[in-house]
Amino acid sequence: MPDSYLDISTAASNLAIESRNRPESERERFKADYIELLSALAVHLDPLYLAVINTAQVTTGPPPKTCHPSGVPVELERLPWLGVYSEPLIERFGGRERVLDTPAWKVEELENGSVLIVTTRVPWEDYGSKHPADRYLLDGMDRADAVSPSSEVTLADPFASFDSGQIGTDICVHRDDIAPEFANEDLNLVPVRVDEHRNLRHLDTDVFVRNVVTDTTGEKADIVKRMLSDIPATAGDDLYVSALLREVIPPSFVRLDDPDDENVVTKVMALETDVSKIKLLVSLGRVAQQDDFTVEDLDSMEGALDTLAELDDTENIDQYIRERLL
Repeated sequence: MPDSYLDISTAASNLAIESRNRPESERERFKADYIELLSALAVHLDPLYLAVINTAQVTTGPPPKTCHPSGVPVELERLPWLGVYSEPLIERFGGRERVLDTPAWKVEELENGSVLIVTTRVPWEDYGSKHPADRYLLDGMDRADAVSPSSEVTLADPFASFDSGQIGTDICVHRDDIAPEFANEDLNLVPVRVDEHRNLRHLDTDVFVRNVVTDTTGEKADIVKRMLSDIPATAGDDLYVSALLREVIPPSFVRLDDPDDENVVTKVMALETDVSKIKLLVSLGRVAQQDDFTVEDLDSMEGALDTLAELDDTENIDQYIRERLL
């Protein structure tokens, strides 16, 4: 069947994912069996393309027509939640090595040479906009840019809404270490307070840290420079900027009611992980942007980070973060 494709129509509820009364282990086992069945079907029939389409709840996935090929050769607007891609598509996406490096929850080479790609652990989760796999395979972006495209980064200061005297925790890097991606080893957790001049000062030493950015108009480089646009004469030579200057980071992540309190930022910084802590905070921030996100959800998020911190295996922590939180 070299010129055919298989369209498997189902609904998220059919995969038992939405049956929250079932144990998670049972839901995951059902999903694993489903993926294994479709993989075996793809090997046996050897289609050009196989796609699983969520027709019953299209609001949780891309419109079905965007995952349907208009003919042969196959042209797609979006990737399905689960897809199997044969050699012609693999070559069109940039070759086998590139396809096997797709940023997705599950990528596996099948016995017949086709590649299975399952984009998210939970079927059609967070599918309102393009998935990184869409940007990587269909738009041809580099992997790093596909995962965190710079064009989608909107800058804002999480401390901009703080009143004078309010306290929190910032994550800072030395101004010489400013980069599109911050390495964990360059990050410094800094307890701060907002002074009467809209500066952040170290909570313990009262040393100037940076300016609070309230004007986020103009070029991104200019916005970043505003963190050090009005340096007091008493400031030291070692100057720092925030790695949290992103609209997706809410004030609740950095706010402290008491100097001895913790928040999302302090809990993420305490993790023993090789995963980018800034990317993790951005991912959690996107969750917090949902309209139905509540204070109770914030407490649950902090509780999950506490549980993660109790693990003593860095490899397991990294795996959990990549599969569940990014």
